[in-house]
Amino acid sequence: MKLLLLFLNVFFLILPVCAKEALSNEYWDRIEKTVLETSFNGTIVVGRGDQTFFQKSVGYADPAKTIPLTANHLFSPGSVGKEFTTVSIMQLAAKNKLKYQDSITKYVDGLPAWANKITIEQILTHTSGLPDVKWKEGINTADAIQQIQQGTLVFEPGTGYKYTNLNVVVRALIVESIIGQSYADYVDSSIFKVAGMTHAFHQTENEHVSKTVVSGDFPTNMAGLTIYLTPMDLFRFENALWNGSLLSTEQLRQALPGDSLSGQTNRAYFDFGKFFVDDNGSLVTWEHDGSNPSHHTIKHHDFNSGNIFILMSSDGNKSTLYKLLNELKASISEELKPTNLRAHKPMQPIVNASAD
Repeated sequence: MKLLLLFLNVFFLILPVCAKEALSNEYWDRIEKTVLETSFNGTIVVGRGDQTFFQKSVGYADPAKTIPLTANHLFSPGSVGKEFTTVSIMQLAAKNKLKYQDSITKYVDGLPAWANKITIEQILTHTSGLPDVKWKEGINTADAIQQIQQGTLVFEPGTGYKYTNLNVVVRALIVESIIGQSYADYVDSSIFKVAGMTHAFHQTENEHVSKTVVSGDFPTNMAGLTIYLTPMDLFRFENALWNGSLLSTEQLRQALPGDSLSGQTNRAYFDFGKFFVDDNGSLVTWEHDGSNPSHHTIKHHDFNSGNIFILMSSDGNKSTLYKLLNELKASISEELKPTNLRAHKPMQPIVNASAD
């Protein structure tokens, strides 16, 4: 009997490992042809909760193709990195450190008089009227502030939609004003460390890009924007978002509906990409992509299965990531699907976006 029990214990310990290996092989079989045909250069992570079913790095980290790409190499997440400033502002709002209806000039000095009309909510929703960034190599936070000071509004705040990185820089400046330290320090202590993002960092003007960063990004030193991380870091961030480590799930749900000015179907109201609900209003998936400029990222969360897909590349072809994502999603194993993960409340519109 003891021998039988020992066998059963070993069997059930091995079974999940074998299932994960089988699923990993299934994922690779599904995408191998596309990887070879498209010259994909990047890393993919697929998992659920704290488990990963598939992790694969393909290609090289340098232009000369002498350094094989590994899971520890860092990418720029592009627009997906905007989520960190969004979460930072939402964390401070939850602590009553700010109100979404506050003017940005309450926290950021030296802005033009017209900035008094811009609210924190508007820089979260890209309805502030701030203009585009004028990019240059090595652009830093001071350059961005100067562009705001010398610029003019594209439209009256709250009357239109313009997706601009200047909104993101202002968010970071607001965080710095409230906490009395750099945004890089705040995001490291309040997001990266909390989520277990062991490789992620926010580059400042006084640092050099790590040698582990994959080539192909545009060099910047801007508060809120110059972020580097691994796909596993982004996987852990997504998990932390929905397990309550960073925000409450109700805060996240309330930050999704409400957009009426962008003209983009299912665009999240705050800066979280896009979302989809079923006929009952339950959250089905959300997804965010980003680029900078040859680095591309897709973060996709399927709430029916609980599966999270992270794809990051440096080959300059975002369409490849979407093709791979669709092929990976088709590989979900029925045996590993949870039987009841649809414990999501119906989506509710934002009645009052203030933090009162």
